[in-house]
Amino acid sequence: MPDYPPYVNAYNGIPRLFEKINAAAVPPKFTVDFLNTVLDLKSSSYRAMIPLLKRLGFLDAANTPTNAYKEFREPSVAGQVMAERLRDAYSLLFKANEYAQRLSKPELVTKLRSLLGAAEDDANVTYVAATFMELAKLAKWEGGTQRSKAVEVSSSERGGPGNEREDGREELEGGLRIGYTINLNLPATTEIEVFNAIFKSLRENLLRK
Repeated sequence: MPDYPPYVNAYNGIPRLFEKINAAAVPPKFTVDFLNTVLDLKSSSYRAMIPLLKRLGFLDAANTPTNAYKEFREPSVAGQVMAERLRDAYSLLFKANEYAQRLSKPELVTKLRSLLGAAEDDANVTYVAATFMELAKLAKWEGGTQRSKAVEVSSSERGGPGNEREDGREELEGGLRIGYTINLNLPATTEIEVFNAIFKSLRENLLRK
């Protein structure tokens, strides 16, 4: 039997599932009772969504929501989170075609049958393709993430007594503001002149407005 990527038969319920996930608070455990009572998804077909969420990395082995689950509920990064999860869960497909999300359903079915070595009459391949397409609609495939990034400036020596942090903000023309964080790993020395030189260079070269 082929090693199928994640799929459910009732793939049409995927949009509603994630809509409900976004509206509800994050549960300690994602259970059938949570599906039926809190999310109000009472159809037995939704029970298969729990293994799907686990395979996508939204739940861990104990059905506890992961960071990906929590981050998906943030609208500014939801699309990027879904794209990351799909690239991981359907890695076989993306290795064969970097732009798999652009394939039509017949093209996906053909590609998946070839990759999985499945028979022409294998209905599960069609479910895989349809599940992937529904999930892909929730993903953002282009553009950068809004997650914060840190710029680290390290000295040639590591293992110093501690880290000092300088935060700066710079305003460009048109009112655009750029924020940055610089982490310094200070050398193991008691010479105050060394620290003075480091922070003087930082002010003159990086924090100048």
